[in-house]
Amino acid sequence: MKILYLVAIVLTMSLLSCKKFLDEKSDMKLAVPERLDDLQALLNNENLNNAVDPGAAEVGADDFYVTDADLNSLSNEQNKRLYTWEKDNLFSSENFPNDWEYLYKLIYTANTVLENLEKIERTSSNTAQYDNIKGQAYFNRARAYYNVLQLWSVGYNSITAESDLGPVIRESTDFNKTSVRSSVAKGYHYVLSDLLEANRLLPKLSVHPLRPGRQASFGLLARVYLSMREYRNAALYADSCIQIKAVLLDYNQISNTPTFPFPRFNAEVIYESAASIPQILNNSRAKIVADLINQYVDNDLRKMLYFKNNNNGTFGWRGSYRAGQGVFPGITVDEQYLIRAECNARLGNLQIAVDDLNTLLIKRFKSGTYVPYTVNSLDILGVILKERRKELVMRGVRWTDLKRFNLEGANITLRRTANGINYELKPNDKRYALEIPQDVIAISGIQQNPR
Repeated sequence: MKILYLVAIVLTMSLLSCKKFLDEKSDMKLAVPERLDDLQALLNNENLNNAVDPGAAEVGADDFYVTDADLNSLSNEQNKRLYTWEKDNLFSSENFPNDWEYLYKLIYTANTVLENLEKIERTSSNTAQYDNIKGQAYFNRARAYYNVLQLWSVGYNSITAESDLGPVIRESTDFNKTSVRSSVAKGYHYVLSDLLEANRLLPKLSVHPLRPGRQASFGLLARVYLSMREYRNAALYADSCIQIKAVLLDYNQISNTPTFPFPRFNAEVIYESAASIPQILNNSRAKIVADLINQYVDNDLRKMLYFKNNNNGTFGWRGSYRAGQGVFPGITVDEQYLIRAECNARLGNLQIAVDDLNTLLIKRFKSGTYVPYTVNSLDILGVILKERRKELVMRGVRWTDLKRFNLEGANITLRRTANGINYELKPNDKRYALEIPQDVIAISGIQQNPR
């Protein structure tokens, strides 16, 4: 009964406003679990641990658009404002859970597990289970803080990271502890520290994609270092991930008949997480931009498997690795090949980069039609970045990529037109760090992002 009580308490906490996760004293008392199985059961709760990645970043990215009629039909005002890159009123807790709440629920759950582990003796007979549980909690906390950084901080810049505003770091479940924003540098250091600890504790492979293993921690380390533009480290960890298991789906073997072609937990999925599905991203509304659709040649199977033809000149999204609608931000083998390819191209290791690109793309084209790239091909890095966008549609990485590319000097300006008004998001704009929910600011007194 204790685990049922513990889960019920955490679920109740998770349904409260996000202010409950910042500075407000709680009168609720957690049951102290006496068994490791209790803590594993808490980590097994998919709604608390896996299905909490942010959807807001994908709303702000440039892979889709909506018609004026669909935009105006939305009941979620915050989705509309995210879509047009407004400065404020981007999140509300009144009618809809928001990404801040989801992520700090995950942090709270991880801290709950870590604190209660300290009350259970680690023995020779429970070492493997104890360490695995601890590693899962560190992984989840790192993933949450990484996602907080992607939404509410500017892109990582080693020159300014010590002064750029970072996440609120909560290391315990004690609501009496004051919330203070850290720096971007400290936030990333915290993420990396948690991930390296997770990597030390986790088994090489997990028992199921809903649980992280060491391969997942390698994959997330590669993603984190890529976002920091530390390409040598990103390549190192992507390689470590691939060395454990490197299965790529042959898209020739995927049936085009199902509404959502890709099976859940398919062989490429190392770790599954899911994002909330904002109203605006429903595939009956969101239409893939022509600039992206037109990049797929006829023999590229991704055009058929990723997108549904609306039979009116537009395309919707259907290619999630979760066998349904929405954003799939999990750790996958294809992403690791693209990270390793990009990093090696940037480091001048062009043959390695080309080999990785060809290994991936031959599985994406109709059999016998793919013409491999060579080191003599023009602009290998440019080709890899183009393929990264085409491969990782609706994977929750485009927003971070845009920040990263602009810090590299790509000078990408995003443009949208809605209801006759033109909107722009210029490179390195302050709005790339989203507004923190106003109720969080009101309760905690933490510093709002500059607008």
